[in-house]
Amino acid sequence: MAKIILASHGKLSKGMLDSVKMIIGSLADGVETYSLFPGESANDYANELKERMLQDEEDYLLICDVQGGSVFNSLVQLVTNERVKVVAGMNLSLVLELIVANQGGSINLDTILEASKEGILYKCKDNLVLTEDSDF
Repeated sequence: MAKIILASHGKLSKGMLDSVKMIIGSLADGVETYSLFPGESANDYANELKERMLQDEEDYLLICDVQGGSVFNSLVQLVTNERVKVVAGMNLSLVLELIVANQGGSINLDTILEASKEGILYKCKDNLVLTEDSDF
């Protein structure tokens, strides 16, 4: 199993973990969060994490809020370590899928990322298909 860390600007990662725990409960107990606040440096956290990795043999899955942001840019440098994978574009369905797959011991990132993309949906009156079972 990989150590999963949710990383974001502000409190998004902590809020995400709260929502995840509402849905899957104790399956999320080992998940950690990192929140970057004004005046702080994501590089400092990346360096702390790099030192931590020298002390253990765990695999790490770092899930960042947005590609190209300071959190992502700092943490993606850690992928030079083969035990580290970084994903950007954190959303609830992605995080849930990753945590559940991680419990099984095997994470197929390509499959999970594709499923997460397919879970993004846009509806409006023009593309709404109503059926007899609809609650409208």
